[in-house]
Amino acid sequence: MTGKAQAVDAAARPVRTAAWSWWADVIASAGVVSVLIVVALWVRGGGVQDLRGWAAGLTSLGRLTGLVAADLLLIQVLLMARVPWIERTYGQDRLARWHRVVGFASFDLLLAHIVLITVGYAATDGVSVTGEAWTLVTTYPGMLLAVAGAAALTMVVLTSLRAARRRLRYEAWHLLHLYAYLGVGLALPHQLWTGADFTSSRAATLYWWAAYAACAGAVVAFRLGLPAWRTLRHRLTVAAVVPEAPGVHSIYLRGRHLDRLPARAGQFFQWRFLSLDPPMKVEPA
Repeated sequence: MTGKAQAVDAAARPVRTAAWSWWADVIASAGVVSVLIVVALWVRGGGVQDLRGWAAGLTSLGRLTGLVAADLLLIQVLLMARVPWIERTYGQDRLARWHRVVGFASFDLLLAHIVLITVGYAATDGVSVTGEAWTLVTTYPGMLLAVAGAAALTMVVLTSLRAARRRLRYEAWHLLHLYAYLGVGLALPHQLWTGADFTSSRAATLYWWAAYAACAGAVVAFRLGLPAWRTLRHRLTVAAVVPEAPGVHSIYLRGRHLDRLPARAGQFFQWRFLSLDPPMKVEPA
């Protein structure tokens, strides 16, 4: 499937050169620094001192894994937020690979956070692990929302496994994948109401609010706002669908002000066609 658009003033736009490569180091360093900031805030909050005791040490490690998991989860969202200067620096294929790696690392740390916090609290209170887990979920503010968020993230991770993805249509997988945003949102009240590291200092509160605001702003601006604005501006419609070969079609589009559409030779577009018609079935060649 191909799409064609005119871009007569492409020569007037700046061309990406090797000078842009330094952005890769800046962006990667920012991700590493964000994790180091989280660790530093944990240390400042007494995380290292708490490691001296068995129960307090488990709880402290649970706090650390939860904080790093949350930070990686936000980085994961930013990687696929379609931020223009990030995509131009790395390319969408590389970002997708990093998104997958960071996502699985974040989920593993989330599981470690749940286990360590539950076992640590149980050791502190002198009760069973299952009893402590029930107490945490039913009595701590925001925990029911956190459990729902963890369930949403678990569904996203399970459907992202290669064996599961092969069995799912892309449309179904993409819809399920959007629940990651729900998981991120449901985790926020838990951090606000019961996360001591979130409110332990003004620096910690400022960092986490800024991180969440940056991610939310990027998603709203570049995954929702920019596509909607371009759709309204260019009014793209399908002019023709031409079969070229078994399983191969050319889709011709037309619209307004296509000379202002920022397109270059060698680029590709991702289209979502709004139609009430059932999806077209194409038999394999």
